[in-house]
Amino acid sequence: MNLDLVDLAAELTTGAALKDWVLVVVGNLFMAFLAIRAVGHFIKKEWGEMVTLAVAAVFVGAIVWAPAVVKDMLVGVWNKVAGTA
Repeated sequence: MNLDLVDLAAELTTGAALKDWVLVVVGNLFMAFLAIRAVGHFIKKEWGEMVTLAVAAVFVGAIVWAPAVVKDMLVGVWNKVAGTA
């Protein structure tokens, strides 16, 4: 399979596709950063910080890989808090 750079970037011409691509790339880099930091906290036996990073990684992962689900969940929570649900 021979793909040129133009063929690979063809789907990135719309704003929505570019936004999704950037979100996934930056999100994955952030997840890698969190994993490296978590290993450092594990080695230093800083358990609280490691658990906090794990929770943050789960939240960031959900936003990156399932943004519509997270949006619906947060809107539902806000509606219950605001009393509109």
